[in-house]
Amino acid sequence: MGLRRQPDAPGGLAVVARTAFPVNLGALCGKGQSAPAVLAAGARLAGPLVRDAASGELTAASWPAALDRVAEGLAGTRARYGPDAVGVFGGGGLTNEKAYALGKFTRLVLGSSQIDYNGRFCMSRRQPPGIWRLPRPGAPVPLADIPRTGCVLLVGSNLAETMPPALRYLTELKENGGRLIVVDPRRTRTAEQADLHLAPRPGTDLALALGLLHLVVAEGRTDEAFIAARTTGWEQTRAAAMAHWPELVETDHRRSGA
Repeated sequence: MGLRRQPDAPGGLAVVARTAFPVNLGALCGKGQSAPAVLAAGARLAGPLVRDAASGELTAASWPAALDRVAEGLAGTRARYGPDAVGVFGGGGLTNEKAYALGKFTRLVLGSSQIDYNGRFCMSRRQPPGIWRLPRPGAPVPLADIPRTGCVLLVGSNLAETMPPALRYLTELKENGGRLIVVDPRRTRTAEQADLHLAPRPGTDLALALGLLHLVVAEGRTDEAFIAARTTGWEQTRAAAMAHWPELVETDHRRSGA
């Protein structure tokens, strides 16, 4: 995506699609499309605001006064509770230079080891297996491969809202005769696109996973050589799966109200 000057657009800029870009082919979510609007007058803060401790109201302040307020608060917290009482939270949208400067500021100026960013919350669960398999925490396959597969199973994913440009690949999958299965307790926009929507009761996803693994084992679809070379604890896992035959899993879900 790019920007071009457009006087009649909010903020004086408009988004220009780059249709040749291989990931999204020019598509962009609503947040990206409307990004220039925040540049319009009145839509952004023009100066710092300081909150009154007694009333809780925000009032305009000069930059020196605001920075002094922040410095006093940080220094007071460090003096009373120690350096690690001050934490810094960055964001995945920071440039490399800003992230580097933020880390230096946290460790050298504040003397704190408590620094993190939003990716550790929304992506932390998928990074370890990604590093182990690839070895890097990136996407396992290009999005362009999705329309060429026969079936896609999404578990707890709502691409239609969290990654709207990717939804086109699921649409192409169905147009090509493939099937989309969504496992999610919620009736999301992505689930509405599915050929099959499984809505397990929250907390029963493990039983569903073991039931699916049961079918894989029972139908002889496991790669025993790969399992022996690359995994541990398979015998215990297989025993757990064989105790979750489909009829039992279905009955348990009905009892739980799913």
